Amino acid sequence: MLRKLDRFATAFPLGLLMLFSVGLTAVVTATDIDKQLEAAIHREVVVGDLKGALEEYKGILAQPGESREPMARALLQMGECLEKLGRHTEAGAAFRRIVKEYADQPEIVARARGWLAAGEDFCPGPRNLKFELGAPGKAPPGWFVTAPPKDADQWAELDRDGCRSNRSCAVVQTPANAPIRVSGLEQTFSATAYRGKSVRLTAWIRVEASGDPEDRAQMWLSVDRAEGLTDQPVRSAEWTRCEIATHVDDDATSIRFGFMSFGRGRTWVGDITVETLK
Repeated sequence: MLRKLDRFATAFPLGLLMLFSVGLTAVVTATDIDKQLEAAIHREVVVGDLKGALEEYKGILAQPGESREPMARALLQMGECLEKLGRHTEAGAAFRRIVKEYADQPEIVARARGWLAAGEDFCPGPRNLKFELGAPGKAPPGWFVTAPPKDADQWAELDRDGCRSNRSCAVVQTPANAPIRVSGLEQTFSATAYRGKSVRLTAWIRVEASGDPEDRAQMWLSVDRAEGLTDQPVRSAEWTRCEIATHVDDDATSIRFGFMSFGRGRTWVGDITVETLK
């Protein structure tokens, strides 16, 4: 069963709604913003309200204060939400603002640059779907890992053992010392060859649970300017076939898809196909 992407959970850092005392001037601190971000992430990931979370991120950014690191994280999260909703132009503006205004936050800037590179340099089609390229223990080539570049290998790695096809697969996970419990692997390619057609994404997924109640995996697909779709969450340790199909508009520019791993478990992904339907 497919669901629109406002039910899609994507994530990165923290928040809780801030209380203002009546008649008093509130001072926004880094801790306040962290709590607000934590609440927004909860709304996004647990409640599944991506659009509502987006409004909370906007509210955080509208507040005064000098808490640059959490503000930069809020802006990054807002850009990622916009991207998942197919609002690529707005997302790009958010990422470029990070690069321009938050040079003192190098890891967040690196993530923003990664999103910009993925969105502006479309490959003609999907690549390395069978994970045949790359070295075990390293992030698979042709894929974008939703983590700081220097840490990419810890968040998603290529594996040649334990795969469904006995060839190669990818393992997506959140490091034990990470402040969040969401990681992702994705790629973007040109929609030109798929315009006016329907596209189907399939993959086999299994979850190596850690005991965290949030352990699960999710596959998603987004076409430029259209609301994205997700498949049902996967929690099973057995290989599970996932499928999403959608129409590509005649003027679409890009197609983006990926896999999210929630909790502290390890999500195994393999045997991916992207094909057109008649």
